[in-house]
Formats: sequence, structure tokens, C-alpha cells
Amino acid sequence: MTTKSARLNIRLPEDDLQELEAIRERTGLQSVSDVVREAIGAYLHDEVATWNSEKIKAIVPMALLEDVEMFIASGDATDISQAVTLALAGWIEEKKRYYLEGKETLRQKVSESVEERGMRKGMARTASRMRIQ
Repeated sequence: MTTKSARLNIRLPEDDLQELEAIRERTGLQSVSDVVREAIGAYLHDEVATWNSEKIKAIVPMALLEDVEMFIASGDATDISQAVTLALAGWIEEKKRYYLEGKETLRQKVSESVEERGMRKGMARTASRMRIQ
């Protein structure tokens, strides 16, 4: 099985080339080309999540931002964008669950309340009849 590929020639500053060489040594890859292939693959993988996204701007209290940065530092997210996306996804799921499950709970409570009110009215009528007799 053959894989289609293409050769790219790029110009890099000497500092970048040295950094790529250092990464090659640290990671044990065979060549700088392997490092570049890995980097491009990781970049494309990360970018896939943003291809169908919308950029937003929000004002956030500093205390929340500090908490977000703490969770990023602990590895729960890779960056602020991912952390905010995870938080929004969790919040939206919670709201969906609340409205879907909460709606049914509300219907059940209303039904029970109507039933209870009906029983009270019935008992009140019975009591008033008993007093009349």
C-alpha cells in the first residue's frame, strides 16, 4: 500500500532550525523532516476542532480566569479556548437536561397539585353536606 505524498521546500530562520534539531534529539525522531511531519500532523489535528467554529469575545471576572488558568496548568485543558469550550459544553448539557427532565417533573407536580386540589374540594363538599344533615 502506497501513500501519496509531496515534497515541500521551506526556508526557516537558523534559530527555528536549531530548535527543530533540539526537538529531534529530545524525541528520538530520525530527522528534522520527521519533526516537521509530527508538528504539521499535530497542528492539523488541533485545527480540525476550529474549522466549524465561531470566535466570541467575553468579559470574564478575574477570579474565574484565574481558576481557568489553574485548570489549564493542571492539564485539564490545553488552552483557554478549549477550557471555555468544555465549560460551555457542560453548561449547555446541564441546561438541556434541566429543561428536558425538569419539564417532565413540572408536569408531574402540576398533575399532583391538581389532583390534590380536587381531593380537597371533594372533601370540603362532603364536610359541608355532613354539617347540613
